[in-house]
Amino acid sequence: MDTGSLIISTVLLVIALLAVLSIVYYSWRNGISPLPASLLLRSKVAEEVLRLSKVQELDHPLFKLETDDPAQQYSIIQQHMEYQARQKTIVETGSGWGTLAIFLAKHIPNYHVIGIENSVVPFWISKWWAKFEKVPLTFIRGDMYQYPYEEANIIVCYLFPGAMKQLSTILRERAVAYTYIISVYFALPDWTPEKIVQCVDIHRTKIYIYKVGV
Repeated sequence: MDTGSLIISTVLLVIALLAVLSIVYYSWRNGISPLPASLLLRSKVAEEVLRLSKVQELDHPLFKLETDDPAQQYSIIQQHMEYQARQKTIVETGSGWGTLAIFLAKHIPNYHVIGIENSVVPFWISKWWAKFEKVPLTFIRGDMYQYPYEEANIIVCYLFPGAMKQLSTILRERAVAYTYIISVYFALPDWTPEKIVQCVDIHRTKIYIYKVGV
């Protein structure tokens, strides 16, 4: 092996080692390793998002004309139009390798998908993969516990019990009324699900649907 090949091999080995160490460190820090979502789970979550997007439009107070005053009716209709024109947002907390966020962005193009991930390697792989697939979405490298959820229409969680416990209080404080929360595998402590979907996979995975109180 010549000197050039040896240098390249050494550099690649060091990069691979640093990547592994980074994943191990953030897995220890976060309490869980980043796991890709199966195709079945991705499909079920997307199905629920599509259903909830229709429910939100009908359930939102802007869509209820409960007045006979023409001026108020006109104002409400104007708000309807503005609401419809705004970009709707899905936020995935702890997006990992990006499998779920990218799938949602592909299949629900009328929503802007934002994935939050603090682990360096999965974050960059997600960004590169989304760019390769030419999928328009946003990945943010940051702390999901510090994120402002006020602008989210739907929040998706594919996490672990410890994270769900922390998010339970955070989402009560930051998520606005009529926002829906979709949690895969683990329930939100002290929240009552509006619906529970059970998948037909080997784990009989449950998907919990919550609605932020009015």
